[in-house]
Parts: sequence; C-alpha cells; structure tokens
Amino acid sequence: MSVARAPDENAKARLTGPSAAALLLAEYIHRTANDFATACAKIRVASRMPTPSAVQDRLAQAATQLHALASIQRILQPPREASIDLGNRLCELCHYQAEARFAEQGAFIRLQTCEVVLDAERGWALLAIVSELLTNAARHAFEDPGGQVLIELTRSGGAILCRISDNGVGIGAVRRERRTGAAIVEELARGAGIDFLMLPRDTGTTFELRLVVSCDTMSAEAGRA
Repeated sequence: MSVARAPDENAKARLTGPSAAALLLAEYIHRTANDFATACAKIRVASRMPTPSAVQDRLAQAATQLHALASIQRILQPPREASIDLGNRLCELCHYQAEARFAEQGAFIRLQTCEVVLDAERGWALLAIVSELLTNAARHAFEDPGGQVLIELTRSGGAILCRISDNGVGIGAVRRERRTGAAIVEELARGAGIDFLMLPRDTGTTFELRLVVSCDTMSAEAGRA
C-alpha cells in the first residue's frame, strides 16, 4: 500500500503548507483520470470481442465498473447534512470499491460495522481515508487471486476505531515511490483529529484509525441503537 512508509519531508511540507488543498485536488484528478483511462481501455477491448454476446458481456462489465466508480465519487462528496451514519456509508463505500477495483482480480472486502453517527466533517475525512487505503490495497497489495481486506468499525469507550487489514504482500514488498498517497492520508487524518497508526503484522498490512468523540456524541449514538 502507498502508506506503508512515512512520506518524505518535502511531501509533508507541501501538505502542511498553503498548497495542501491543491495537492489533494491534483491527486484526486490524477486518480480519476486513471480510472477513466482504464474504463476506456476495457471498452476498446470489448469492441474487439469475436461474438456479439462476448461484446455485450464485456460492455456490461465495463458499465458495472463505471457505475461503481461514479458511486464512490458520490459517496465522497462533502456531505451537506450535519451528521452521517458512518456504518451505512462505509457499507456503501465497500460495496462499490469491491465492484470497481477488487472483483476483477478475485479479491474481496469484508466489513464488520456498528451504528455510529458522526459529525459530517470528520465522518467524511474517515471515509476518504478508508477509500484511499482500499484503492491502494487493490492496486498494490495482492499478487494472486483470493486477497482480502477486512474493515472493522467499533466503539471503545470514548473513541471510534476503524481497523483496515489486508492479507497481501506486506509493507516490505511495497515500492518506495508512492509517498504522496501516504502524505494525503496523514493530512486527512491530521485535519480531522484522527490518530492514524500502522500496526505490525506477520502477513499483510494493518492500519488503525482512532477518533475521540465527546460523551454527548456517544450518548446520541446509543440512543439511536
């Protein structure tokens, strides 16, 4: 994953300076352009299939992926409401990430969640971080079919915990070049007051997001359970 190593000091300086928003936007545009380029390539491949039924099958796969990518963008739009149901949004995000990036390579996303209602700003940041980690896992973590990412959303005392674990190649096999993604995740976490940790594992990679919430927030969530 691109967050396996700490970002270089220059990347940190860019993110904590006035150009932070510009760098985040540039990465978003770059990622979106890559997604659309991949979809266009699949459509070109579909057009060269030997039979009409094969063409239809390939086009249907491309349409499913494009719909999933568009749905991810919708989920990651800054919310207009004051609070969001984080568990439900995570479920949506994982569903569409699985369709867009994991299914084709035979990898899976598992989600274990609970009901958590969180203020929209911090909830959006956590969703954006999870989406980035999932995208990085799909691109870099797995060498063979059967890969899996497990996401666990829990409440512990006065904190919300979100753990993202994969059974992929692990941080030792990740190339050093993907430092911007690490800096982006760290900047999103810092801005939202989220503790972002990488936990040691024998296999794969695990990240933990920890967000302290007020007693009033936890009481409101408990009242909705």
